[in-house]
Amino acid sequence: MKKSIYLSLVILLSFSAYSQESKTEKASPSKTVNSTDSKQDVLPETSIYQLNHQWKDQFNQPFKLVDLMGNPVVITMMFTHCEYACPMMVNDLKLIKSQLPKKHKDIKFVLISFDHLRDTANRLLEYAKTQGLDENWILLHGDAEQIKEISVVLDISYEQMENGSFAHSNKKLVLDKTGTVVFSIDGLQTDPYLVISALNKTW
Repeated sequence: MKKSIYLSLVILLSFSAYSQESKTEKASPSKTVNSTDSKQDVLPETSIYQLNHQWKDQFNQPFKLVDLMGNPVVITMMFTHCEYACPMMVNDLKLIKSQLPKKHKDIKFVLISFDHLRDTANRLLEYAKTQGLDENWILLHGDAEQIKEISVVLDISYEQMENGSFAHSNKKLVLDKTGTVVFSIDGLQTDPYLVISALNKTW
């Protein structure tokens, strides 16, 4: 219930800011319609893609969550200096990916970092290469505020420790093509077919 209320408030604030931008754009007839804005116009209220923050991916390119629209997504949060849980989580996702039917080759795997200070684009790219992650993987970093916001919306708890590491839950979530959470599971070394079954229902 708290998560639903929080998401509704976040969406309301996002739309308020968006409405102000729209008014400004209407005043300028030479302004072209942004495709990202058009996507957000058709999103359901339950979509996390309503969050309009701009992230940076592992290639240091700007990225908005709504850019994922159109494909099912497996999403989680982690940080690259994690030595135990996060590598196991990535391995869980790799196993899921390896078991997917070929028709689901366009499914995206998104890793959002808790660590806004150390997990720069270069660090995330290095991590992706070390882990053997291909073009279906998107690694994102942002500022502390948007990390906190997305963690609440995804219901992933975390706490920064004195040594700079993070204690966190290990939740994997499935988003449908519109960015609505349709399945989540907490834990490591979970049955990959639970996630695959949820993904199958999104097509």
